[in-house]
Amino acid sequence: MKKLVITGYREKNTAVLFEDGKETEIRVIEEEGSILNNIYVGRVNKVVPNINSAFVEISKGIICYLPINEEHVIFLNRKNTDKVCQGDIVLVQVVKDAIKTKRPMVTCKLNISGKYVAISFDNKGIIGVSKKITDSRRIAELKTLLKEYATDKYGFIVRTEAEHADNKDICDEALKLVNEFEDIVRISSMRPAFTLIKKGGNSVDDMVSSMKLRKEDEVITDIPEIYEALSDKEYTVSLYQDTMISLKTLYNIEKIINDALSKYVWLKRGGYLVIEQTEALTVIDVNTGKYDGKDKDREDTFLKINMEAAEEVERQLRLRNISGIVVVDFINMKDDNIKILTDELCAQLKKDIVKCKYVDYTKLGLVEITRQKIRRSLIEYFTKNS
Repeated sequence: MKKLVITGYREKNTAVLFEDGKETEIRVIEEEGSILNNIYVGRVNKVVPNINSAFVEISKGIICYLPINEEHVIFLNRKNTDKVCQGDIVLVQVVKDAIKTKRPMVTCKLNISGKYVAISFDNKGIIGVSKKITDSRRIAELKTLLKEYATDKYGFIVRTEAEHADNKDICDEALKLVNEFEDIVRISSMRPAFTLIKKGGNSVDDMVSSMKLRKEDEVITDIPEIYEALSDKEYTVSLYQDTMISLKTLYNIEKIINDALSKYVWLKRGGYLVIEQTEALTVIDVNTGKYDGKDKDREDTFLKINMEAAEEVERQLRLRNISGIVVVDFINMKDDNIKILTDELCAQLKKDIVKCKYVDYTKLGLVEITRQKIRRSLIEYFTKNS
């Protein structure tokens, strides 16, 4: 069971997700200034062929990085070529906010999400299905169901929530998304550069939706505006109003966040992690710490600590929203045990709703992981310069 607690912390509306009583995610609800998922009519300011990219201005002074894939570009100006050129007017969607010195990133592969499906300009004629849906008969049924809606302009991605949903509800949503998508393309063709065509959505709604809550789950908040925004959902939403003890104190939110900002994480067996986040990458060091090593087999001792660390590494990546390149220095072991460890780590990484990939176990005994960057990390939100 999941419980999502939303309250104020350091002048930021902050959400902490508990799964079976253990905190697994911390999110800061983006302010109105976020442009994530917004769709704009943009103008190409510069093309850089050697890195296959362009810089697109979406609003006065806001210039974004665009990786070029010419098959997916929606041009809004008359052209004699399919190549992206300086001065072109294109329809783009923001997929990453500006982070530190990096510009926002946009794509021409528009994607509009619903509860059960997402329509995608990247999936022309293709029906993709969430990997978390494993029933082969249901997968085939969902693909058949949506086949009539997919065209050479767009396709669909079936979300996990569709697995047990009513087929009519799925079809109704698909049709609604088709109409919305076609309206966006039609309207944008009549608008000048720098026009905001579609807002990315309600930041609270989007955040909670990404948590994949079900009917049996619960949201509790002491912020009336957030309660109102979520009150019509299928899961339980409660407004906390106890004046004797604050919601933040009741759920120990300050300690949870402070622990998630600390570089040290203690493991149950007495070992610990040291987490160092830098501009280029994140390094996680696994140490034996206070582990008493009563196991007669030294190798078995190291395996137990490493297996516990593998589970905690996955949890910390989610909790802190660490992304980019991650290097983990596990305790050295024999090859047979390394295989057991990497299998366990891969299984743990599959829990993450953000794309997270095990890359390699290097000759130096280091594990390489990559995790997709969408939002700022927790430490970026709560450092002095944030």
